[in-house]
Parts: sequence; structure tokens; C-alpha cells
Amino acid sequence: MSVSIEAEKALPRFVQMISRDIDLQDRFNCVNDINSLQVLIKSVEPMLTGAALIPLEQATRPPKILVDSGHTSQKIPWRLLRCTGGPLVLQLICLKSNFAIWIESC
Repeated sequence: MSVSIEAEKALPRFVQMISRDIDLQDRFNCVNDINSLQVLIKSVEPMLTGAALIPLEQATRPPKILVDSGHTSQKIPWRLLRCTGGPLVLQLICLKSNFAIWIESC
């Protein structure tokens, strides 16, 4: 298995982790700036190196390649997308901000 495919497994693991952890979901719901987002992500999964705040329109636009989607126990919508010819990306729609998270090396 290539390194990028192996590294991409961090995103589904990350989704599983936050889906089970109410405290972590609360923390994501409170984030409203990129620095806080990066600190929070690194504290949970250091392999996830790319992050951006995204507008709601982008977070809800129909994806070209949807890999998986769902809601956490606190109803935070998430989806894993495959960028055309590119990496796997996780999008989260939280209370104060919406996020895209990925692994830069993939």
C-alpha cells in the first residue's frame, strides 16, 4: 500500500474518534479561527496537516466524489470527499465555523 493511501486512513479514524467523543465535538463547535482549528486537530491527530475554514456554501455544495458522510452524536454533519485527481478531504459543519481537513502529503 502506498504511503498516501495509508496516510488517508487517518481521516476515517479521525471521524470515528470525534463521533464518539462529546467533549471533542463541543471543542470543534467552539472553534472560530484557523489557529484554534489547527491546534485542536494536532492534539487529536498530528498526521492531519491541512486545514481551512470554509464557507457554508462550499461545505454544503453537492460533491463530485462523495466517499462517506454522516452526523456525529451531537448532530455535526461531516462528509469525506475525494477531490478530482487529488486527496481525500473531510468537511465538518460546526456551530461557529465550517472546516475542511486533509493530509497535505496525499
